[in-house]
Amino acid sequence: MNPAIRSAASFEGMNNERHDYDACYRHDEAWGLYGLHCHDFYELYIHYKGAKFYCVDNNVYPLDADQLVVVPPFCMHGLIGESAPMDYERAFLYITPTMLKTCGAGVLDLENFLNKYIQNGQCHFQLPHEDALACKEYISQIAQDLHTTSSTTRFANHVRMLNFLSVVCRNMKHAKTTTEPIVVNEVMHEILSYINENYTQQMKLEALAHQFGVSVSFLSHEFVRYTGRSVYDYVLHRRVQMAKAMISEAIPLGEVAYRCGFNDYSNFLRVFSKMAGMSPSAYRKRSKDAQKDPKRTD
Repeated sequence: MNPAIRSAASFEGMNNERHDYDACYRHDEAWGLYGLHCHDFYELYIHYKGAKFYCVDNNVYPLDADQLVVVPPFCMHGLIGESAPMDYERAFLYITPTMLKTCGAGVLDLENFLNKYIQNGQCHFQLPHEDALACKEYISQIAQDLHTTSSTTRFANHVRMLNFLSVVCRNMKHAKTTTEPIVVNEVMHEILSYINENYTQQMKLEALAHQFGVSVSFLSHEFVRYTGRSVYDYVLHRRVQMAKAMISEAIPLGEVAYRCGFNDYSNFLRVFSKMAGMSPSAYRKRSKDAQKDPKRTD
């Protein structure tokens, strides 16, 4: 694998002990492509400079300064392309649907608000420079106080989150134009789209290469360079992503494994546990507990 590409777990977790929200502001002189990844909460990502393209499932968006990308749960996403970004500056808020409900305070259903735009194919928004700077400050302050246990400090973070979400919602609501997705690499775009539509089916690298008229060597090398993951790894990530979404519903785990394309339950259990960091049954219990009490940490 290209040394500029960082390996990543299938599902990004939050960097604190609570699981309800997380925030980060980073500015790196050099940053390796992290690989497409996903998680079971929303990500509100703001790009300031340094990167070129951002992918959300089948769509690739060009990045410019002060742009917001809204990523829903269980969507594969991340930087995409053939070169690692330099002088890369960004900020993001991770937030669960339960915390969005709390922040809405019965006044605004924030999850439905975000989903309304996502379902219309709008996940990429241009922010006024002043709003982008304000968001950077909110995120930096939240991140700085994230690990404190003081109730007054945590309350201050909630206020900052509300201010940040208010800026985001206002810009989404009043956006006059949105950035349209583009095609950066036509062959890889077609292959990635095909995989996204068929990843629950048995898929062999040789057959995939033959279908798109490329060599196995070309497919293996270019797919890693484009997405940060091998074809095999990406397919497993998508299957586990689908499984995590289904496990939250009342579906037998054996049926979940079958629907997601795993040949047998033992294989599903091994892959899921490795990528998610816990067994399917443990993940189901944690999801149920979180719905009952979003402040649980175990």
